[in-house]
Amino acid sequence: MAFDPKKLRKDAQRLQGARPETTVGRESIGTTRAIREALPDIYKLRKDGLSWPAIAGALAIQGVVQGKDRIPLTTNRLTAIVSQLEEQERKKASTAADRASRSDAPHRPTEAARHLSLSSDLTTRPAPLDPQPSSTEDELRIAALENIKSVLKKD
Repeated sequence: MAFDPKKLRKDAQRLQGARPETTVGRESIGTTRAIREALPDIYKLRKDGLSWPAIAGALAIQGVVQGKDRIPLTTNRLTAIVSQLEEQERKKASTAADRASRSDAPHRPTEAARHLSLSSDLTTRPAPLDPQPSSTEDELRIAALENIKSVLKKD
């Protein structure tokens, strides 16, 4: 059977478009996204002594809702999402630390890399200017012949 990569791409894209959207692993509802953006402010409010119900109520007043029924954000839902986001950050940090400690991982310097340059004796020097540059093709050929004449000598 012949394999047609263009047809395969078209069919796969058509089938992908026909699949229903999944919400697994995505912030498809705006609640989690809104809380993720507000998380630094939520921490500040908690530090200032405000309670979780007060924060959840304030977020609900600003339009943060939950579920398909779009009911106002509850305290339990707020604390669950905050815990979920904190766990995600812990996992990211743990994964990054594990990757950094692996012996087969490329070591990337944390400080700014220094710019390397060649030693002055390894750099190319500008070619000396020819006092009378050869302008015709014949003169170039004669000059090249003079350079290799010693190799062409017959014994």
